[in-house]
Amino acid sequence: MFRCDNCGSGYSAQAASSWTACPRCLAKEKVQVPLTFELGWQRQEDKGRPAMAADEAASPQPALR
Repeated sequence: MFRCDNCGSGYSAQAASSWTACPRCLAKEKVQVPLTFELGWQRQEDKGRPAMAADEAASPQPALR
């Protein structure tokens, strides 16, 4: 995954291989921002949220009565 440090857009390696700069920043702001490789990409909304522990994910929630 390649990401733009300016706008945060992410691109697959296949798509980014044909670009030298972020196409979104180039189109909107007329600036060339190089894309940086990011290992272990997460969606934007998942960042900042702690990962659920395995115990929490495996245990069922108690039923509300």
